[in-house]
Amino acid sequence: MTHESPASQIAELQARLLRQLEQNGLRLVSAAGEVKLVRMEEADAPGHFRLIEENRAHLREWLGWLDVTVQAENLREFIAEARSRTRDEGAIEWAIRHGGQPVGVISFHEIEWSARVASIGYWLAKPATGRGLATAALRTVVEFAFATLGLKTVRARIAPGNVRSAALVRRLGFRVVGVIDPGEALYGRMVAHEVFELENPSG
Repeated sequence: MTHESPASQIAELQARLLRQLEQNGLRLVSAAGEVKLVRMEEADAPGHFRLIEENRAHLREWLGWLDVTVQAENLREFIAEARSRTRDEGAIEWAIRHGGQPVGVISFHEIEWSARVASIGYWLAKPATGRGLATAALRTVVEFAFATLGLKTVRARIAPGNVRSAALVRRLGFRVVGVIDPGEALYGRMVAHEVFELENPSG
């Protein structure tokens, strides 16, 4: 892609994503098969809202959207909006499934096509933590970003106090490249964000 014009490079990246969307609906499976990542549909909203309700206190510590997700319809609207941005902006919400059941979500918030950078986020239900599922899901998404789409960088923004999330990305080789302060208003307090990045070893 290095000898192509920027516009051609962007078009090729978007075409790769579109091919995956058409071929398999962006379904991914981890190398050992412990998690399956399934692109969320609006029909998933009721089940995932129940998962959020069961884990609201656990999720509230570091996720700022709980107060605007108070019914399944809020989640359905969010899923619909994300799906509408997949083709042009690379937004993808994957349900993390283990043993046939949803246990969390991992996302491409967006892809900056010109820079070949995917910004990611993720969360797991409390009973699913500490079992390697988040590591498997993140490793699978990183492999998709690099090997399938040909992106250059995967980026995550994490509050400094979110030790488990920082440890997760560090295990996969992410490094801190900067700090955004303030990064987010989180239920009446401002928190900074450390910016972690992982570079594609193939360039």
